[in-house]
Amino acid sequence: MPRMSRRDFLTHLRMGVIFFAMTILGACGNGSSSAPSSSSAETGACEPLPPAAEPDFLVHLTPFMNHLCYQKQNWQHDAQVRTSDGVHPYVRVWYSPSLFNWITVKNRVGPVPNGAMVVKEQYQGPADPMFGWTVMVKDANLSWDGWYWADLTSPTPRNPNAAPTPLPAGGCAEPQVHFNGAGLYCLNCHASAIANAGTYSSTAYLNPPSATAAGPFADLSAVIDGMHNLAARPSADGLEAARAPMFVRRVPNSVFANLRSLPSPAAPCMVSQALDHVVPAAQSKGGPEEFLTSDQCASCHDATGTIADLIPNMIVGAPGPTPVNLSQYGEWRYSMMGLSGRDPIFFAQLDTESTLHGHLAGHADGAAFVQDFCLRCHGVMGQRQFHIDKGNGPNTLLTRAALQDPKSKYGALARDGISCAVCHHMTNDLLGDPSTDTGLFKTGPASEVYGPFPSDPDSTGAKSGDSVIPLPMQNSEGITPTQGLHIQQANLCASCHTILLPVFDADGKQVIEDGEPKFEYEQTTFFEWLNSGFITIPCQQCHMPDSYQGNPLQFKIANIEDSTFPAIPDSGPSTRLPDADLIMEARTPYRRHQLLGINLFALEMFDQFRAELGLFKFDPNLPGPLAKQIFSQKTAVAEAVTQAQTATATVMITSATRSGATLQADVEVDNLAGHNFPSGVSFRRAFLNFQVLDGAGKVLWASGNTNSDGVIVDNAGNPLTTEFFSSTQQAYQPHFWTDNPITSDSQVEIYEELATDPQGMLTTSFLSLDHKVKDNRIQPQGRSFNGPNAGITAPVGTGDDPAYQRGCGCSMVRYEIPLPANAAAVNATLYYQSIPPYYLRQRSEEGHGPDTARLITFTNQLNTSQYPEIANWKLKIATSGAVNIQ
Repeated sequence: MPRMSRRDFLTHLRMGVIFFAMTILGACGNGSSSAPSSSSAETGACEPLPPAAEPDFLVHLTPFMNHLCYQKQNWQHDAQVRTSDGVHPYVRVWYSPSLFNWITVKNRVGPVPNGAMVVKEQYQGPADPMFGWTVMVKDANLSWDGWYWADLTSPTPRNPNAAPTPLPAGGCAEPQVHFNGAGLYCLNCHASAIANAGTYSSTAYLNPPSATAAGPFADLSAVIDGMHNLAARPSADGLEAARAPMFVRRVPNSVFANLRSLPSPAAPCMVSQALDHVVPAAQSKGGPEEFLTSDQCASCHDATGTIADLIPNMIVGAPGPTPVNLSQYGEWRYSMMGLSGRDPIFFAQLDTESTLHGHLAGHADGAAFVQDFCLRCHGVMGQRQFHIDKGNGPNTLLTRAALQDPKSKYGALARDGISCAVCHHMTNDLLGDPSTDTGLFKTGPASEVYGPFPSDPDSTGAKSGDSVIPLPMQNSEGITPTQGLHIQQANLCASCHTILLPVFDADGKQVIEDGEPKFEYEQTTFFEWLNSGFITIPCQQCHMPDSYQGNPLQFKIANIEDSTFPAIPDSGPSTRLPDADLIMEARTPYRRHQLLGINLFALEMFDQFRAELGLFKFDPNLPGPLAKQIFSQKTAVAEAVTQAQTATATVMITSATRSGATLQADVEVDNLAGHNFPSGVSFRRAFLNFQVLDGAGKVLWASGNTNSDGVIVDNAGNPLTTEFFSSTQQAYQPHFWTDNPITSDSQVEIYEELATDPQGMLTTSFLSLDHKVKDNRIQPQGRSFNGPNAGITAPVGTGDDPAYQRGCGCSMVRYEIPLPANAAAVNATLYYQSIPPYYLRQRSEEGHGPDTARLITFTNQLNTSQYPEIANWKLKIATSGAVNIQ
């Protein structure tokens, strides 16, 4: 976008296209911390403030501001209320003596002194009364940039005696934004200030200080966060104070027939997303650390509002009824990578593993070992940083409890999932090598992140040519963006999608095979791709598309104060980096951070049970009007459905003929993915629903029908015996093909991987996968029996089926059944279940803790009729349509 002239910019402001700061841009602070009582506020309100790094700093700051102590102390300030170019409403800025000395005497040379403050009084208009402040307080020990940010605003009176809105029984409170302190949204602009100062403070608007001060401002005992009020004030913004009562016991006992009493009738609410907040440590504290949370990236890499754009960069479809946030953060947040640290399915699985393997030979605490091991991927940042800080002793383990601890730094990092700092910290060192499998990738220095764009700054560190802009990120995070072309290669995905696990028996002993401790692959998605015809198409090409609904994308990759913003100040020496250091390129191709598979069942849980899982309803970084329109979870679902139904598989009936009283039909399924279908964790399954129809389309006979719970049933509606496993029921559906046809309604073609534990029982415990008994998942096109890792990914139980030997990426299933009277046509549909009924039943039978209770509750109560894409607990992948019988 061309740079605006100041006159054009102010015209935009007068026309009202700049978002009013009360809704979004002008605030960086906390809305929920309690201020002291009025009596304590009166006592010593204007005494020197403690260091901003102290945890209760806001308690001291609030009375200091309420009593206008900065005015009483005659700080230097602007001559009059003035515009702030739309970033804040009208303001008058006050400068503490130490900050003013740094600006004038020291000429902004050297670090801003600790304790220095900037106070922006905020006004709706130049003649209106002040309604609050935004405040900056310097403390170099607080974070890398060293600023404490706060917005102290009281736009609506509150009754302190009002009773809180009651929650439904077992309900979870609406997650509240707690934005005050270090590392906030404000950095998306302030990182562009000159001299790594973080402030644009200038003497350009000054007047000699006034000798008088106004009386105390209204006591902000109910301080709220102006910028983030969408999430902080549910009653004022129409947000639900708590989720409505849930649908109770929707799933009948066809799934949870053996449900035992669990220790907690209501699993605890997950810690709020607001507390997933780990900032780059100050240089004096050895910062930056290796990992920080995604909110430190979202300030710039979300669709945050900027004053030079009508619609924030990386938003499409606005203005309009259904705008979409295609920013890196906006899409990643509702990918399963972004949700992995809160995934209720993973945590129920972890509960099973902790229960079954709570006592392991050679480990003082088997459950703790298992949890630390599994969090290596799902809670990777917390687990890695924990061991960086505390070492790798045998009893030094990050456990599940840390993620439920709102005060744990490692819990915050782990809850943030497979976050920005994971992939962008990976180096090319040994990527794809077996030594880096199972989440053991190598990372570069904490001060570097890797991306696809050139990074060839000049000798001063400034931008050069087409390179990325290094200085804003260096100023705010202490991190230099560096080109690493491996970020575009499939090897980047190998570490967490090649999972090799130890195998333990029921006595907690690792199985010994051929004289060596036994390990088995739980996931081989990378190996499947490596031995396919997709070898020239990296994972990123499918999972990070460069278009939206067929339209190529071109965006700046960040929203910061760049060279298109009006100069600061209007005249005189600039307090912003030179424009040459702030030129943002519009990048094409622009790779979306969609990062989706087709796990719609989990995504819909994150919609209906968002509050229980600790997520905000609205993205607090988005401008107010757009924030209420954009639901990134809905975008993720829509894109996942598109991927499932256009890029996963096709179904075709190649023949349907009658021979006397017998119907013979052949159904071909073709895999479109670059790996097995299904792929990933071993319990996912797909199955064929083959139906014989009369002339009116009525179903006369079927294989693969289900009930409303996704349980496969026969033509009488009875669940197939093979749908659930027990100590006395170990039968499963074999693989069917042209030489092994389906002949009855008790048979169904299920594409799945099944394994037994060391005791010979079918299991879904990842640490018990001893012997694979079936793996007829459809292979990718181009697979070779002589290709890389072919033995590891070989099919099991498919007999002499030629489709699994010739690399066609297909399966041919034959049906030979008695021909029903009036049969006219046949139809075949491929369905997918990421959490099939037998898997859910095993969780309820094997897990003992609240994470199991949570998944059972969600499964019982998820209203699938609200989500047509997973109606009846199955996701449609492809259908043949009706084909006439010949």
